[in-house]
Formats: sequence, C-alpha cells, structure tokens
Amino acid sequence: TRDLEEFRAKGMGSVFLVNSAGGLGGVQMPQGVRFLSPEWKELYRYALQEASRLNLKVGVNLCSGWCMGGPWIKPENAGRWYLQSSLAIEGAQKFSGKLPLPGNRVGYDHVFNPPGFKDYIDLPLDELDYRDTSIVAFPVEPGKSPMMSEELLKQLPAKANRKDASNFIKARDLMDPTLIDWSDNEGANAVPLSRVIDLTDKVADGRLEWDVPVGNWIIVRTGHRMTGSRLMIANPEADGLSVGWLDSSGVELQFEHLGKVLIEEAGAFAGRTLTYFADDSFEDGFPNWTDQIVPFFLKYRGYDPTPYLPILTGFVIGSLEISDRFLYDYRKTVADCMADNHYKRFAQLCHENGLRVQNESAGPSRSGTMCMDGLKNLGRSDYPTGEFWLGIRHDEEGGLDEKLGYGATRLEGGQNKVTKMVASASHTYGKKFASAESFTTYRHWQDSPETLKPATDRAFCEGINRILIHTSTATRPEDGKPGYEYGAGTHFNPNVTWWDFSSGFLSYIGRCQHLLQSGMFVADLLYYNGDWAPNIVEPKHVDPSLGEGYDYDVCNEEVLLTRLSVKDKKLVLPDGMSYHVLVLPDTDKMPVEVIRKIRELVRSGATIVGPPPTRDPGLKNFPHDDKEVQSVAAEVWGDCDGRVKTFQRYGNGRVFHGVPLRQILKDDNIVPDFTYSGDEKSNIDFIHRTFTDGTELYFVVNRNKRRDVTECTFRVTGRQPELWDPLSGKIRPVHRWNESEGRTSLNIEFFPHQSFFVLFPGSGKRDRVSSVGKVDFPASTELQQITGAWKVKFDPRWGGPAEIAFGELSDWSQSSEDGIRYYSGKAVYLKKINFTHPINPGCRLFLDLGIVKNIAAVKLNGTSLGVVWTAPWRVDITDAISRGENMLEIEVINLWPNRLIGDASLSPEERLTHTNIVFKSDMTLLPSGLLGPVVICQVNQEG
Repeated sequence: TRDLEEFRAKGMGSVFLVNSAGGLGGVQMPQGVRFLSPEWKELYRYALQEASRLNLKVGVNLCSGWCMGGPWIKPENAGRWYLQSSLAIEGAQKFSGKLPLPGNRVGYDHVFNPPGFKDYIDLPLDELDYRDTSIVAFPVEPGKSPMMSEELLKQLPAKANRKDASNFIKARDLMDPTLIDWSDNEGANAVPLSRVIDLTDKVADGRLEWDVPVGNWIIVRTGHRMTGSRLMIANPEADGLSVGWLDSSGVELQFEHLGKVLIEEAGAFAGRTLTYFADDSFEDGFPNWTDQIVPFFLKYRGYDPTPYLPILTGFVIGSLEISDRFLYDYRKTVADCMADNHYKRFAQLCHENGLRVQNESAGPSRSGTMCMDGLKNLGRSDYPTGEFWLGIRHDEEGGLDEKLGYGATRLEGGQNKVTKMVASASHTYGKKFASAESFTTYRHWQDSPETLKPATDRAFCEGINRILIHTSTATRPEDGKPGYEYGAGTHFNPNVTWWDFSSGFLSYIGRCQHLLQSGMFVADLLYYNGDWAPNIVEPKHVDPSLGEGYDYDVCNEEVLLTRLSVKDKKLVLPDGMSYHVLVLPDTDKMPVEVIRKIRELVRSGATIVGPPPTRDPGLKNFPHDDKEVQSVAAEVWGDCDGRVKTFQRYGNGRVFHGVPLRQILKDDNIVPDFTYSGDEKSNIDFIHRTFTDGTELYFVVNRNKRRDVTECTFRVTGRQPELWDPLSGKIRPVHRWNESEGRTSLNIEFFPHQSFFVLFPGSGKRDRVSSVGKVDFPASTELQQITGAWKVKFDPRWGGPAEIAFGELSDWSQSSEDGIRYYSGKAVYLKKINFTHPINPGCRLFLDLGIVKNIAAVKLNGTSLGVVWTAPWRVDITDAISRGENMLEIEVINLWPNRLIGDASLSPEERLTHTNIVFKSDMTLLPSGLLGPVVICQVNQEG
C-alpha cells in the first residue's frame, strides 16, 4: 500500500510485477512467502485491489525470475541443442547394432555464457533427455573426405548456430560471420544429394537394422538434448527449466500452470487493472533445435532438411554452395520458430484472455548469438521492449569515452544498444509504444534525477517513449533504510533519499512520453535490414552516405513483404508511417519473393537505393530462383552491356546504385530535417513527430554537460514556432526566427543537458504573436551573491548535528565532523538575506543555486518555489522576494553512499543503515550539499 500510494502520488501510471528470490551480483534477499501458495495469492489479490483503488495498471511477468519456465516445464518442453555423431562402416553387409550416441556437448566446446551453464553443460547424456531426430548415411570414395576444410570448420559454429558470445557483441559482428560466402573452389569433396539415404525408420531405440550396400559409408546420427538452462533467481518452489523457444508447448504449459491461475485470482480485475503479461528479457543462451524441426522446416522453407543435416557437423552435401544455402535456411527457420511459436503464440494466449503482452524479446540478451529476427520478435508484442543501462562512470568527465568499451559505458558509438531496434519495430509494426527497461546498473544509490536525465533523453531521441524504471524493490519499513535491494538497477522506491523530491523528474518523463507517444515518427529513410538470421538492428548511427540531419527506421523481410506499399511516390505503412527512400543492404543475395516485391514497389513509384542482387540465398527452388532473381534485377536495375546503371527509371519509380543517399535527397529537394550550428564539441540530438493537422513537433536535446547556444534549423516553414519546456511544463512563443528555402532557423540557448520541444502549430493556429521588444533567451545579470554564514540543520537520526553554522558553503564529505562527512539525507540551509536592488518592470528575478549535490527545494519568505533537480539550477523568486530582509530556506538532499561508507566501519549494532548491499569503509565519499555559489540574477524579458 505504501509503495503504490507513493507511486501514484508521484504521477506514475503502472507497475510491472516480477516475483523473484535473491538478486544479482551475489546480493541476497530474505525468502518471501511461497510462490502461488494461498498466502501469496492473497497478497497478489491485495496488490491488484490497491492498484485498482489508486487507478494504477498492473503487468505481471509470467514466471518467477526470468526468462520463462517453471517446475511444470518438462525436459521435452525445454530449450534444446542438436547433437551429432558419425560412424564409418563398410558394405556390403547386414548391419545390426547400436549406433554411437553423440557426446553430451559435442560441437559446444566453447560455450561459456548461457545462464547457469556450469550446472548443466557437462551432465551425462542420460540426464539430458537425449532424443533422435534422424539418421542418414552416405557413401565416401576412398581417400576423398567430404569434410569441410579447416578454415571452413572454424567458420561453421556461427553458420550452424552454435557459437556462443556475450551480450557485448556488436550487431555486425554477430551477423557478418554467418554471411561469409562459401564458394565451391575450396576443394571439398561433396556428397551428391542423391546418394544420401534416410535410415530413420530403420532405427529403434538407437539400434540400426540395415543392409549396407557395397562401399564405404558414413552414418550420421542427429539428435538433440535439453540445454538444461533454468530460470534466473526464481523462488525455489517456482524454479525449473526454461521453456523451449522454438515450439509452442512450453509457453502453452506456462500459460496453463501460471497464466490461468493469475487470471483466475485476479477475478474482476483481469483486463481492467491487470492489463498485460510479460516475458522479461530473453537471456537463455542459444537454443537451436526443437523436436519438430523437420515439420517446421517444411512449413517455412518448403523442403525436408533431413538429407542436409550432416552439414551441421561439417560434411559437404551437394556442394559447398548448397551446404551454405541450407545453413542459411536452417538459421532462418530457427528465427521464424522463435517469433511465431513462442512470441506470437504468447500474444495469442494473452489476447484470448483479454490481456496485452509485453516482450523484451530482442536483447541485448545474455548470449548475443541467439538466432533471432529481432524486429519480428518485437513485432509480435503490444509493448515492444528493450533495455538500456547506465555506464559505471556515466556521470563523470570522460566516463562515456568509447575507448572504455561497452562493459564500462554500456553504449555503442555513443548510443544504446537495442533501443533503435525497438523503436523501429514499434514504427514498422504499427505499435504506439516503444518501451525500455531503463537505468539498469550496478551503481548502488549513486544516481539522482540529474544524472538519470541524459540517459532518458538519449533513449527518447532513439525513439523510446515508454520508460520502465528498473527497478523498485519491495522492502518493508521494518527492514530499515535503505533496505533490501535487488542487486541490479537504479534503486527506486520510497527509501531513496530524494524520493520526496522525485515528482519533478517523473513529471518530466510524463510530459515527454505523452508528446512522444502522440502523432507519428518522422523518418526520411527506411533501411531494409536483410532477410537472414540472426538479424539484429545496429544502434542509432549516422550513415556515411547520408550524413547528419535525417532520421530513419529499419525494417525486416516480413514488414517489406506484408506491410509496405507506395502512395504518391512515398513508401507507406498501413498505420501511417511514410518514407522517401528504401535502402537495401550491401549484398548480392535476395530472396525471390523480396525482389518481386521490390519490383512492385518501384513500378508503383518508390525510390530504391542499393545493389542489384544476383541470386537467392536459400535452397528452395535452387537454381531456378537464382535465374528469376537475375531476370528481375536486370529488368528493374537495368543492364547495359553487362554494366549495371547507377540510375534507372522503372515504371513510376527509380532505382539508384552507387549514388550517395544525401545526393539523392538533395536532388529531390528533401533538405535535412534538423541541423544545428556550433563548434566541433556541440552535440544536439533530436527526434521529430508529425500530426494529421499539420503540426510538427521536434524534441531537441543538448547531449553535453556544458552550455551551448546554437542555431537550430527545422524543415518547416510558414509557422511561428513555440518552445515547450518539459521541465516546467511552460509554453511560450518564439519571437525571433528566420525562414529560408523551406526551413525555419532559431537560436536556442541550452543549459547543460537541457532539452526542449519545438512545436510548429498546424491548421487553425498560425497567427503570429507580437514580438516587438521581445527576446527568446534574455541575458542574465548577476545582482547579488549570497555570501557569509549559513545555519544548517541536519537530522540527528542519521548522525548529523541538529544545527550547525557553516561559515561558507562547503562539501559535507570534506567536513572534519563524522556526523556531517558521512551524512546522507536531507539538510536545511537557512539564511537571512538583505535585498536592496530595485525590481525593474519587465524583469524577472531568479535564485541560482550553482552546484547542488544532489537535489534541492527552495522556500523564500515561507513561499515554496519548487524543487530544483537539473540545470538550470534556479527558481523564479520575483513574486516572493521583498526589498529589505528576506528569509531563505533551501532543503538539500544527497545520496545514500556516504552514510553506508561511514557505517561500514561500525559494528552492526552501531550502524544507522540496514541493507543487503555491501559497502566498504575505504570507498570514496560522494560530494554532498549545497556548494553554490548562490546568486540572485535579473533577467530582462524585454531584451
């Protein structure tokens, strides 16, 4: 009740419940009530009742811990890895005997990253639920090995989907090894496909009965084992195997044993207060098989994979090219199975029961090599969701330097890893929300709203518009403060020192989200990310061919084939998104279905940029489809004496190849959507939304921790711009701007990490506001610096002095008094100030606090002037100040670490704090308090 009431009071709209035990980083939590016990169900019903009373929506993770699973998941419903063994025999003979079983981890010698792998990777095969898929045999000519070369065998784990990697891996480093061309000049002795014999029906219980023909033969046994992967930090009674991700049996069991229970217990709250189930982040290694792989292969690829399965071990079947095409088809089938049989089926089950679904389904997963189509997985969700972390030193100078590496910065090229992919999935699949698990970190209590804002704005500009604050641990009042915490995440609950002052930050998020969930995202380009698997979208970046000033989305094969069309020469999606140009990947491979759709789009008026394909990457209808691809490519791209043209008109559209994207847009008079002036260190980010009435809305952010005055130019004309300040909620017209060549330019003065919405009104609101004598960012003049002594009141319950005089403003952590040096919490600064300056008409007076560690609230003469939590660190005091004597009161709150560091040197009985997070007495104290200088400034609104 306390937590939910506090959440509602601070303006939050929903909570996402995850039930777990223990924590990350070795952090331990007390054991709660047994999962799904009568007492647990009573608590669950009570939570829904209280949420309903407070008008909070609730989502529930459909397992204890993550990813998805439980004690009801049996080995046959769990994640699977394929295994293979081979046996060489001679014919002619009648063979009757047991085939050798595969080794328990053959082909997985370098697995290091799937969760809990040490507990299951080396289990004997008889404990791993081994099952056969198929047995085939093929002849081998003496002295001619059908195995791939040593170099190709090194490349095989990536292509055969059994190469492990960490979540640090970059998208291109994940995909590129699977796309290396295998040509037939490698000298491999291929086994003719016609000579591969299917012996599966001649094997029972591992025993083969076969009349072996004359010659030397190799028998390949393909089977599968459960990966053994289990849930992470689940309650002991709810722990169990993770579901299999490639067929539907696991998610159906999960819904039967847990989903239906939660819905039944919710009663009338189901669908009203309980609004969605979630499948938290996929972090389950790289399951690569299912017992139904053959029928799924027939469904998705149109042929039986059985005779090709020896390729997974390294045998060349048909030819090296055929083997490569099969591996492409295999990986793509795995991705299709995951998207449809898990995520799509999960959504169906939720929708059938009146709930929506939220999936964190495309990483960055614990294993970066799960063979997924990230966009397709996300597209199966009502709330496509990713995540972003805070770097370990993200608030320090140089703490986000690329040289520090992803492990330190949690950024790639200065951007979050998967949020652009989530936003693209949201835009291209017609979803309103693009969500992110936000602020995940191991920086215990080192962050405040000030340091969280830059990460929030970065995600907003990448397209995220629904922040899931990670995480709020339920800790009881009797557990003390700061209380128990789950190991990871920005600790965010009523025990945080600055909780009482948090509503300003949450209001900021709420205002931004409301606007960024409205209208439609504006992008000039749509990049087709290819048809292969794994298929992951790179972080937001500037294409060298395009340059700065344009934004884009990324789509996959499914969106291109089923959702993309052309209207008025623009590429359009049924939900309202539109793009000027479709950009193809730099490859000569393209499925025949895709090139047919490309032809249709160009005929209808689309502009396409990219190289002409020469072949289909898959094996279905090979080589016929290659010929069709070449024929269509020649038709669309044009062919003149064997030379592909750089520009070709086809139907009502155009195709470009080898022409810079920026040049194409320039020639079409599509100027950059947003640009800014400044020096080489200036960094202004943006995102643009458009509305049906013609309103254009830009969110612009200063990414630097410095002031910057820059001319910002927007691709809009004929409107008077308005500045919407999401920090204060205030809206004001812009008085000075210029228009030229279809663009509007205005100077914007940014404080460090400041952000604005710039709105250009649509129909019905285009009357120009008088600008006579007005300026947009009036200069500030210092009138009076507040110097001298301050009376400061600390809370003795947290070790501070009840009252003390500071001769001047200073850092608490540098105090010689332990009660101040190790203090955490609120202190009140009191001072009488004598103000003698006249208050000029047309001017406003501000109190600038200078440096604050870490958040402050200001009162003047008993009038509350609000909370200050980010730059500009100032409040308007015009209506509260008087000529003569004034009473100034500033409440300042710092962070928990200083008190925890001080307590670390004390015995448990002497400590003021209680938590399960370990601090050491020699850790560095954080700067704390009001550091100033505190200054009264005058701002002349008339300029």
